[in-house]
Amino acid sequence: MAKLKGPLMSLDARGQLGKALVFLGWKGLKTVRQHVIPANPQSTDQTTQRNAMSDCVASYRNYFTDTEARDAWKRLALTMAKVMSGFNAFIANAVELIVDDDDASMVSVMTEIAAQKINFTLLNIDDGAQGDEAGDFEIWAGSSPSSLLLAESIALVGGDLVGVVDHGDEGDIVYCKVRKDGHDRSGIFKATLLAA
Repeated sequence: MAKLKGPLMSLDARGQLGKALVFLGWKGLKTVRQHVIPANPQSTDQTTQRNAMSDCVASYRNYFTDTEARDAWKRLALTMAKVMSGFNAFIANAVELIVDDDDASMVSVMTEIAAQKINFTLLNIDDGAQGDEAGDFEIWAGSSPSSLLLAESIALVGGDLVGVVDHGDEGDIVYCKVRKDGHDRSGIFKATLLAA
Protein backbone atom coordinates (compact mmCIF):
# COMPACT_ATOMS: atom_id res chain seq x y z
CA MET A 1 0.00 0.00 0.00
CA ALA A 2 1.32 3.48 -0.87
CA LYS A 3 1.96 5.81 2.06
CA LEU A 4 0.84 9.34 1.26
CA LYS A 5 1.51 12.68 2.90
CA GLY A 6 -0.93 15.27 1.61
CA PRO A 7 -3.16 12.99 -0.52
CA LEU A 8 -4.19 14.06 -4.03
CA MET A 9 -1.44 16.70 -4.26
CA SER A 10 0.95 14.18 -2.73
CA LEU A 11 4.20 15.53 -1.31
CA ASP A 12 5.58 12.08 -0.58
CA ALA A 13 4.44 8.59 -1.44
CA ARG A 14 6.22 5.28 -0.90
CA GLY A 15 5.19 1.74 -1.64
CA GLN A 16 2.88 -0.15 -3.93
CA LEU A 17 -0.52 1.03 -5.11
CA GLY A 18 -2.51 -2.08 -5.99
CA LYS A 19 -0.62 -4.13 -8.55
CA ALA A 20 -0.23 -1.15 -10.88
CA LEU A 21 2.21 1.44 -9.50
CA VAL A 22 5.15 1.67 -7.13
CA PHE A 23 6.07 5.01 -5.50
CA LEU A 24 9.66 5.43 -4.34
CA GLY A 25 12.45 7.87 -3.66
CA TRP A 26 15.53 7.63 -5.86
CA LYS A 27 18.57 9.89 -5.32
CA GLY A 28 16.40 12.44 -3.56
CA LEU A 29 13.70 12.46 -6.26
CA LYS A 30 10.11 11.37 -5.80
CA THR A 31 9.40 8.79 -8.50
CA VAL A 32 6.72 6.38 -9.59
CA ARG A 33 7.06 3.38 -11.86
CA GLN A 34 4.98 0.50 -13.13
CA HIS A 35 4.72 -2.48 -10.78
CA VAL A 36 6.72 -5.33 -12.36
CA ILE A 37 7.34 -8.82 -11.04
CA PRO A 38 11.03 -9.51 -11.80
CA ALA A 39 12.00 -12.52 -13.86
CA ASN A 40 14.30 -15.12 -12.41
CA PRO A 41 15.89 -16.91 -15.36
CA GLN A 42 17.48 -20.24 -14.53
CA SER A 43 19.44 -20.48 -17.79
CA THR A 44 22.89 -22.07 -17.77
CA ASP A 45 24.55 -18.71 -18.48
CA GLN A 46 22.66 -16.93 -15.70
CA THR A 47 23.45 -19.70 -13.21
CA THR A 48 27.14 -19.58 -14.19
CA GLN A 49 27.18 -15.80 -13.70
CA ARG A 50 25.45 -16.01 -10.31
CA ASN A 51 27.87 -18.71 -9.12
CA ALA A 52 30.84 -16.63 -10.30
CA MET A 53 29.51 -13.61 -8.41
CA SER A 54 29.05 -15.67 -5.23
CA ASP A 55 32.53 -17.18 -5.53
CA CYS A 56 34.14 -13.76 -6.03
CA VAL A 57 32.36 -12.20 -3.06
CA ALA A 58 33.42 -15.16 -0.87
CA SER A 59 36.96 -14.86 -2.21
CA TYR A 60 37.12 -11.13 -1.35
CA ARG A 61 35.90 -11.85 2.18
CA ASN A 62 38.14 -14.88 2.80
CA TYR A 63 41.36 -14.58 0.78
CA PHE A 64 41.84 -10.98 -0.33
CA THR A 65 41.69 -9.36 3.10
CA ASP A 66 44.96 -7.38 3.23
CA THR A 67 44.21 -3.73 4.11
CA GLU A 68 46.75 -2.34 1.63
CA ALA A 69 45.32 -4.52 -1.15
CA ARG A 70 41.82 -3.26 -0.41
CA ASP A 71 43.09 0.33 -0.36
CA ALA A 72 44.72 -0.39 -3.74
CA TRP A 73 41.34 -1.45 -5.17
CA LYS A 74 39.80 1.77 -3.82
CA ARG A 75 42.57 3.75 -5.52
CA LEU A 76 41.93 1.92 -8.80
CA ALA A 77 38.18 2.59 -8.51
CA LEU A 78 38.88 6.33 -8.28
CA THR A 79 40.62 6.24 -11.68
CA MET A 80 37.72 4.52 -13.44
CA ALA A 81 35.12 6.36 -15.53
CA LYS A 82 32.26 4.65 -13.72
CA VAL A 83 31.80 5.57 -10.06
CA MET A 84 32.29 2.50 -7.87
CA SER A 85 33.82 1.30 -4.61
CA GLY A 86 37.02 -0.71 -4.27
CA PHE A 87 34.91 -3.78 -3.53
CA ASN A 88 32.96 -3.27 -6.77
CA ALA A 89 36.19 -2.78 -8.76
CA PHE A 90 37.54 -6.07 -7.37
CA ILE A 91 34.31 -7.98 -8.04
CA ALA A 92 33.93 -6.57 -11.58
CA ASN A 93 37.44 -7.72 -12.52
CA ALA A 94 37.26 -11.05 -10.66
CA VAL A 95 33.90 -12.11 -12.14
CA GLU A 96 35.12 -11.48 -15.71
CA LEU A 97 38.23 -13.57 -14.99
CA ILE A 98 36.68 -16.51 -13.14
CA VAL A 99 33.94 -17.07 -15.74
CA ASP A 100 36.65 -17.70 -18.37
CA ASP A 101 39.28 -19.40 -16.16
CA ASP A 102 38.66 -21.13 -12.82
CA ASP A 103 42.34 -20.76 -11.87
CA ALA A 104 42.66 -17.04 -12.59
CA SER A 105 44.95 -15.31 -10.08
CA MET A 106 44.87 -11.88 -8.45
CA VAL A 107 47.26 -10.02 -6.14
CA SER A 108 46.60 -10.55 -2.45
CA VAL A 109 49.65 -8.74 -1.00
CA MET A 110 52.38 -6.39 -2.22
CA THR A 111 55.71 -6.01 -0.40
CA GLU A 112 58.71 -3.83 -1.03
CA ILE A 113 61.73 -6.12 -0.77
CA ALA A 114 64.73 -4.05 -1.91
CA ALA A 115 65.72 -0.96 -3.84
CA GLN A 116 63.21 -0.64 -6.68
CA LYS A 117 62.08 -4.27 -6.21
CA ILE A 118 58.50 -5.09 -5.36
CA ASN A 119 56.99 -8.49 -4.71
CA PHE A 120 53.36 -9.25 -5.55
CA THR A 121 51.88 -12.42 -4.06
CA LEU A 122 49.01 -13.85 -6.11
CA LEU A 123 46.26 -16.24 -5.09
CA ASN A 124 43.75 -18.16 -7.19
CA ILE A 125 40.36 -16.45 -7.04
CA ASP A 126 38.33 -19.65 -6.72
CA ASP A 127 40.06 -21.31 -3.76
CA GLY A 128 42.71 -18.94 -2.36
CA ALA A 129 45.52 -21.36 -3.26
CA GLN A 130 48.93 -20.10 -4.35
CA GLY A 131 48.66 -18.42 -7.75
CA ASP A 132 49.62 -20.86 -10.49
CA GLU A 133 48.37 -19.18 -13.65
CA ALA A 134 50.64 -19.60 -16.67
CA GLY A 135 51.76 -16.72 -18.88
CA ASP A 136 53.27 -13.31 -18.38
CA PHE A 137 51.82 -10.71 -16.04
CA GLU A 138 52.44 -7.01 -16.60
CA ILE A 139 53.65 -4.69 -13.87
CA TRP A 140 52.59 -1.10 -14.43
CA ALA A 141 54.20 1.76 -12.46
CA GLY A 142 54.27 5.54 -12.30
CA SER A 143 54.45 8.62 -10.12
CA SER A 144 50.65 8.95 -9.80
CA PRO A 145 47.69 6.55 -10.02
CA SER A 146 46.60 8.09 -13.32
CA SER A 147 50.00 7.95 -15.05
CA LEU A 148 50.99 4.28 -14.93
CA LEU A 149 53.21 2.87 -17.69
CA LEU A 150 54.19 -0.71 -18.45
CA ALA A 151 57.37 -1.44 -16.46
CA GLU A 152 57.89 -5.12 -17.32
CA SER A 153 56.24 -8.45 -18.15
CA ILE A 154 57.16 -11.51 -16.07
CA ALA A 155 55.79 -14.95 -15.20
CA LEU A 156 54.65 -16.15 -11.79
CA VAL A 157 57.25 -18.08 -9.81
CA GLY A 158 55.84 -19.91 -6.78
CA GLY A 159 52.84 -17.59 -6.65
CA ASP A 160 54.99 -14.44 -6.65
CA LEU A 161 55.92 -11.74 -9.14
CA VAL A 162 59.14 -9.93 -8.29
CA GLY A 163 59.34 -6.80 -10.39
CA VAL A 164 61.78 -3.97 -10.77
CA VAL A 165 60.06 -0.60 -10.52
CA ASP A 166 62.62 1.87 -11.87
CA HIS A 167 60.68 5.05 -11.12
CA GLY A 168 62.73 7.05 -8.65
CA ASP A 169 65.16 6.92 -5.79
CA GLU A 170 65.08 5.88 -2.14
CA GLY A 171 62.13 7.49 -0.37
CA ASP A 172 60.22 8.30 -3.57
CA ILE A 173 56.57 7.27 -3.75
CA VAL A 174 55.59 5.06 -6.67
CA TYR A 175 52.22 3.64 -7.67
CA CYS A 176 51.97 0.21 -9.28
CA LYS A 177 49.51 -2.46 -10.34
CA VAL A 178 49.45 -5.85 -12.06
CA ARG A 179 47.58 -6.66 -15.29
CA LYS A 180 47.26 -9.71 -17.52
CA ASP A 181 45.32 -10.26 -20.74
CA GLY A 182 43.77 -6.78 -20.55
CA HIS A 183 42.40 -7.24 -17.01
CA ASP A 184 43.53 -5.61 -13.77
CA ARG A 185 44.84 -8.29 -11.41
CA SER A 186 45.37 -5.81 -8.57
CA GLY A 187 44.32 -2.38 -7.49
CA ILE A 188 46.86 0.46 -7.55
CA PHE A 189 49.35 0.03 -4.72
CA LYS A 190 51.29 2.92 -3.20
CA ALA A 191 54.92 2.12 -2.29
CA THR A 192 57.86 4.07 -0.91
CA LEU A 193 61.06 2.93 -2.60
CA LEU A 194 63.62 1.38 -0.23
CA ALA A 195 67.36 1.98 -0.08
CA ALA A 196 69.75 -0.21 -2.06
